[in-house]
Amino acid sequence: MNKLLQFIFILPISSTLTRFLGGNNIIYDYLNLTEGSRCNWNGLDGVCASPYHCRSAMEDIGHSRFPPICSVQGVKVFICCTDCELGDITDSFRVNAYTPVWYYKTGEKARDHCLDYLELETKTPYRCYYVYDHYDTYYNSTGNCYDVKFDDTPPGSSQGGVGGIPSNRDQYRHMALLGYGDHIDSAQWLCGGSLISNKFILTAGHCTASAKLGPVRYAALGILKRSDPLELWQRYLVKRIIPHPQYKPPSKYHDIALLETDTDVAFNKQVFPACLQFLANPRGDLWNSLAVATGWGALGHKRELADVMQAVYLDRYEPHECSLAYPRHRHLLQGYDHTTQMCYGNREIVRDTCEGDSGGPLQVYSLVARCVYSIIGVTSSGKSCGFAGNSGLYTRVIHYLSWIEGVVWPD
Repeated sequence: MNKLLQFIFILPISSTLTRFLGGNNIIYDYLNLTEGSRCNWNGLDGVCASPYHCRSAMEDIGHSRFPPICSVQGVKVFICCTDCELGDITDSFRVNAYTPVWYYKTGEKARDHCLDYLELETKTPYRCYYVYDHYDTYYNSTGNCYDVKFDDTPPGSSQGGVGGIPSNRDQYRHMALLGYGDHIDSAQWLCGGSLISNKFILTAGHCTASAKLGPVRYAALGILKRSDPLELWQRYLVKRIIPHPQYKPPSKYHDIALLETDTDVAFNKQVFPACLQFLANPRGDLWNSLAVATGWGALGHKRELADVMQAVYLDRYEPHECSLAYPRHRHLLQGYDHTTQMCYGNREIVRDTCEGDSGGPLQVYSLVARCVYSIIGVTSSGKSCGFAGNSGLYTRVIHYLSWIEGVVWPD
């Protein structure tokens, strides 16, 4: 049954994101079904729901592909949504302002704050210019519905630690350099970290203290080079050191920690937080097959620390390869633990993290935007760097997500 509808339905998110359903004598299929009823569109099984809950429908409406209307109840419209899973309400959506990609909040703290960072970027002079091209819907034959998946490729295949290349300014704006010693002006900057909020830096447990210099005391943000002039350094005192409660040095297990700064970090073009990985496998097995590690570590075995931040692109190793590379020893009593650890490197050429890169991030492009990274690992340890075929050991961030959320974003 067709019905002529002459109303306008507006998705009021922002002036650039408004979508219309109706108006101008457009003819729709009208199903006369209530919210929650089963429906069918183009041979696909669906459910009657608000467009606010239907990600693919919002995209369809934006391209003048109008789903059937189940019913109209006052000002509320319910359409036949053929998504396999309904999303949250549109008030919780964040939309990439440069392409029609929709993301939504779920109440999970790391995810929601990541989306807040995207929204903040689109409203500031240091906004994000590198974004996903689009997303596609894929037919799910089991459910006879559509899965919404983000189309993307791994973050490049450039060379980039050892075998790395210098980073560009403003490229890794979450990077922190950690300092040790009694005075900030004479501090030794020995570890890396990742800014993940306006108060907290993620790093490795073994970076919370130096055997010779004592606990970490300072964090520097906004720099590309160790030799950058002082006015480019945003320096903060470390107010609180929070190693994971299961971290027991010199063991390599649970090698993760949080540092709280003494004052709120000022975001700008050079300083902006990274996201944390919040989905276990968001785009299939290839999603994290290539990742990038960044830091100011040594440029090779027994070589000097890098002046310019280095980026090194690393391949993911399979669990059995990691187990062979990291068997049981006095600092890994149970050997490699795939639940809490992972290893990345290169099987053929010299490409690895090195001394001084500890605590820094292993990252991939975020689900939100290309200039926001998602931290999937924390640089923990490894064998002697500078040798072909080596892999480094990284703490698996998603395993510790609940602990991180409880510290950084407490209720």
